[in-house]
Amino acid sequence: MMWEQSRVGSNPTGGTTLEKSKSFWGRKIFNFMTKTIKAEWDKIARQWHKEAGEKGLWHQKHDIDPVILKLLGGVKGKKILEIGAGNGYFSRLLAKKGAKVTATDIAPKLISFAQKEEKNNPLSITYLVRNAADIRGVKKKSFDAVIANMCLMDIADAERAVKEASRILKKNGQFIFSVTHPVFADFRQYWTITKQKNKTYFARIVPTYLSSSSEKFTLLISGIKKFKATQYHRSIDTYFTYLKKAGFLVSDFREIATKKPVTKANFKIDGDTSLRRSKYSKVQEKKMKELAGREIPVFLVVGSIKIK
Repeated sequence: MMWEQSRVGSNPTGGTTLEKSKSFWGRKIFNFMTKTIKAEWDKIARQWHKEAGEKGLWHQKHDIDPVILKLLGGVKGKKILEIGAGNGYFSRLLAKKGAKVTATDIAPKLISFAQKEEKNNPLSITYLVRNAADIRGVKKKSFDAVIANMCLMDIADAERAVKEASRILKKNGQFIFSVTHPVFADFRQYWTITKQKNKTYFARIVPTYLSSSSEKFTLLISGIKKFKATQYHRSIDTYFTYLKKAGFLVSDFREIATKKPVTKANFKIDGDTSLRRSKYSKVQEKKMKELAGREIPVFLVVGSIKIK
């Protein structure tokens, strides 16, 4: 699976309207979106588990997870909760390093795969089916760290999810999250080839950014031709506002360009890859895409400390 997306339709009011509304209909919409997201991820749970395995997807293993682990520091003996844990691979990685881990995800089928792994290879991890915006049954001020690894952009009410992270964290506890980069790498932007001052560049077009929205997009997952999921665009400013309101102080801000190499395209298998960063047909195209890969961040990792 890769975080390379194609757009299939948008809702320009899907972000802030959902998160700010406290009305009856606002909650009805939120509940509907929660059921939708759960169904979307349950549908591809088996394939996701197969691809993520015990080391995560390529970008997690090579680009994102090393940064999160560095920000976390030593985890031995720490109580850590992971939201949006998927098949639980990252939680197991933390448990193997000595952490006491609880892992949650909204999709029951993904959690069932994680529980099977726990049964086969016990690591004393507690797996729970929970909405990140409502982690019921978890005591307040009971964890040293909360991790949200590549999931906040998939959560309908991210503001409440951040508040829940604050609720269950001890004072001075860490909240670390990673997302596709809101400026350069979600469904609102797309690749293009442009010429400037007699030079050709592989670049990102950013037509809109500040307003929040939700959109159906297609993830490239091997074995599944068309997987449409819901993602939520929020500006970096919006994420920082959520953190501030929940009592967090930002301690780290890492923009990550992928290490994934650009590889030769096979037209019969890959089709037209002229606007895919990871594939090239000509040498000049390869050089352009390698430059874009080095200079344009596609992921964002933010570390914060609970100070209130």
